[in-house]
Amino acid sequence: MAGLPAYPFLDTVTLEPDTMASIARTAYPRFKAALSAQELQTLYAPTEEEHALVATHTRTDSQQLTLLALLKCHQSLGYLPAYETIPTAIRQYLCQQLSLPPDTAFDPAKNLRSRYRSLIRGYLAITAYAEGGPRVVEQRVTEAASTMSDPADLINVAIEHLIQQRFELPAFQTLDRLVSHGRYAVHQTLYAQMTATLSEAQTTRLDALISVHARRSEFTRIKDTPRPASLTHLRQWTERLPWLASILAPQPFLRGIAHTKIPQVAAEAAALDLGAIRAIFHGPRRWSLLLCFLHHAQVQTRDQLVAMLLKRMRRTTTAAKELHEQHRELAEQMLAVFSEVLDPTIDIPDDEDATLGHNVRHL
Repeated sequence: MAGLPAYPFLDTVTLEPDTMASIARTAYPRFKAALSAQELQTLYAPTEEEHALVATHTRTDSQQLTLLALLKCHQSLGYLPAYETIPTAIRQYLCQQLSLPPDTAFDPAKNLRSRYRSLIRGYLAITAYAEGGPRVVEQRVTEAASTMSDPADLINVAIEHLIQQRFELPAFQTLDRLVSHGRYAVHQTLYAQMTATLSEAQTTRLDALISVHARRSEFTRIKDTPRPASLTHLRQWTERLPWLASILAPQPFLRGIAHTKIPQVAAEAAALDLGAIRAIFHGPRRWSLLLCFLHHAQVQTRDQLVAMLLKRMRRTTTAAKELHEQHRELAEQMLAVFSEVLDPTIDIPDDEDATLGHNVRHL
């Protein structure tokens, strides 16, 4: 592609922006850093039926604590946590509920954990994630990714759907990878859809936006923000609108794309600097980013022009009100003076015009 540098060490997959979500930004269930007595009671107090289940399927104190802890944690989190991640406060509270010494430890046997997992799934009527969970997540994420872009939002959608379908939640990394792959596939389809009818001249024009002329690119110029609503700046922003329109009309290429998706793609483009967007060698993705970015800039410039005009109108209205108040005060003063002229006119006889004139002049 003319005018763009070559980076042979990059490929089209790694050029997708960072899609690994931070667990803190998602609704993936985790243990709280600290639990109050009320929270322990609400979330982890065992019922009589659960006491009976533990008594039936365990023999030792350690096994009782292990089964009850896994059961209550699964109810709270939607999956079985690693023993070392279970807070001490929960372990000690469950020891208290089982009348066990507070230093009782979990039974680390792997076969025991596997047996308890199956028991808990059956008791809670939960389906293992491996038994259809990936397909459920893939379908739901494919639907949601057509209107959403944030990986954290997509992970939350997947979590909500898995819980509704009574699936056990997988490890966060598993969910994150699956969502990232689904998001990537949907975006590739959207990029192909947006750019399918672009002509060679139009792709060349889009690429020209990220070429540097006179030390500045049009891409950088599009990122400009409006300045205070002075007449000079208003004229400048009025000239910006036809310039943006002259580049390309993006609307025909964005038909069929969810209206929520276009600003998201535009925001992704706006977050990139010139070097980053020039380094995107997957043409459909680069052109899609530029199309959405240009469309959003055109819409935003119209809105900004309206806002600037409204500010100017408010200033004009305020100035007019102030001028009106000044004129009103002047008129009131003139009427007061005129009334002082009229009052003596009534009292002075008609043949004493000299006296009347003297009084008016004095006034």
